[in-house]
Amino acid sequence: MTAIKNPDGSERLISLEDVEEISEFIAQRMRLCRHGGHRGRTALAAVTRVSETQIKRYEDKDDPLIMPIDIAIEMEVLLGYPSIAALMADIHGYDLVKRTPGRGKSLKSLCIKSIKEAAEAQQAMLEAEEDGFQTLDAWRSILKEASEARDVFADIVGDAHSNIRRIQGGE
Repeated sequence: MTAIKNPDGSERLISLEDVEEISEFIAQRMRLCRHGGHRGRTALAAVTRVSETQIKRYEDKDDPLIMPIDIAIEMEVLLGYPSIAALMADIHGYDLVKRTPGRGKSLKSLCIKSIKEAAEAQQAMLEAEEDGFQTLDAWRSILKEASEARDVFADIVGDAHSNIRRIQGGE
């Protein structure tokens, strides 16, 4: 990848125009941020490691500084939409599309997966009991299916704990 020579002599992989567009975009989104009784820079500064003054620099199109990713993610959480991620995708010629419900790690997908795994474990137990004679292979099948169901439920428990901590920390 070749660096872009800017009119001021600096070199970057993105143009000064892109930096200016990002800064303007940040400034527009700042006005939409809300947290508690705060708006804009005050709202974002309340939940990040940077001050309002530093955030103002990210909005300044004459300042080549771009908002760090952790601050951008916090801003997107306040906005309730991955707007910076969408802008970055657009700059690179991609579209950002919302995941189809039930895919990924949504609660719906975890629910579907847990039902499927639990049903497979129950099916293995019923098949072992079917002829009244339980074999070593039948018990191995029960163990395999029950372990898979346990792993899905362990993921759900882990996700619940991390989301509880995240939500309590955000209050």
